[in-house]
Amino acid sequence: EDKREVETLGHTPEQALCLAYLSSSICKSIINNIGQVVGMYGVTPLSDKCGQVWMLGSEGLIKIRLAFLKQSRSEVDMMNKAYPHLCNFIDSRNEVHLKWIKWCGFKILGEKIINNVKFFEFARLA
Repeated sequence: EDKREVETLGHTPEQALCLAYLSSSICKSIINNIGQVVGMYGVTPLSDKCGQVWMLGSEGLIKIRLAFLKQSRSEVDMMNKAYPHLCNFIDSRNEVHLKWIKWCGFKILGEKIINNVKFFEFARLA
C-alpha cells in the first residue's frame, strides 16, 4: 500500500525513502527480531513548530504488528514534542493506515485530489 501511495505521488519507493531520509530531522528504522529493517519513519521540518510526519513500511511490518502498535503512540508523542504540529496527506484507499493514524491521535482535516486519487490531509497537535 505504501508502494501504491508513493507511486501515485510520482516516486518509486526507493526515491520516496531517500527523499524522506535526506530531508528529515528525525528518522528511525523499525527492525524485526532478526535484525531486518521492515520500515522507516520520521519528520521533515516545515517550520520550527510544524513537521511533516512520514512512514514507509514493508510486508515484514505485518509480522511484528503487535509490537509496532504498542510503540506507535509513544513514538508519535516523541515526534510531537519536537514538532507541536504534525501533518501530512494519506491515500484514501489505504484503510489500514487510516485506522492507524486515527489510533495514534491524528485527525482528518480535509481532502485533496492528487493524480486523480483522493488523499486525506491529517494532523495532530501536541
